[in-house]
Amino acid sequence: MATTETVSSLQPDPSSFTPIRNVGPYKITKDICLTPFSASDAAELHRVLNINNAVSLGLYTASVTFPFPLEEAQNFISRQVAKRTERGFVDCWAIRSGEEGSVIGLLSLHAFGHETDGAPACYHASPLSDELDGEGDSKKPLRCGVLGYWLSPEFTGRGIMTRVVEYGLRHLARSAMGYERVHGKAWEDNVASCRVMERAGMMRAASVARFVPKFGEIKSSAHYILDV
Repeated sequence: MATTETVSSLQPDPSSFTPIRNVGPYKITKDICLTPFSASDAAELHRVLNINNAVSLGLYTASVTFPFPLEEAQNFISRQVAKRTERGFVDCWAIRSGEEGSVIGLLSLHAFGHETDGAPACYHASPLSDELDGEGDSKKPLRCGVLGYWLSPEFTGRGIMTRVVEYGLRHLARSAMGYERVHGKAWEDNVASCRVMERAGMMRAASVARFVPKFGEIKSSAHYILDV
């Protein structure tokens, strides 16, 4: 099973090849697989996100609108390709109906930027070294990731998203991404999304209400965490 892809500069110099981590394919079931997005996915991504407004309404992010322009689908994929080329790893995967199948959803495990998200850092106590004479506990910030996901309305109600999220938390979050804790968010009224995280073992930690320009109203979001 391949786990890296190779990217080179314009000059075919073998010494300049850089392996990209976490490419997969990651087989969840015999019919569901995770691989990176590619340019050829743009048309199907555009189609899926325009079936109805379910994905747009359900997502925490404001970047996915309804209708969703084809140009935005192309730009999204271009950004994913550029990021993994620059960083050397994949942290956002297309959920596919088979290894060579069409895009039916998305799973992401981005690094959680506590400062940019306006959230305090997460800590865990660790034993002091001998040099500190045992005066209290030292604290190190946890390496945190944030979970993101959506699924095509054509495939909901089959338990697919729960299986994919479980796989990401158990097999990718720690070993592939190096996270110690994963955060997840969902609108409180998005019961299905909350249940996905709960069934995957995440614990509800907080509820936050804020004004959301996307909806033009105050909405409450449920915040989940899981130490991996």
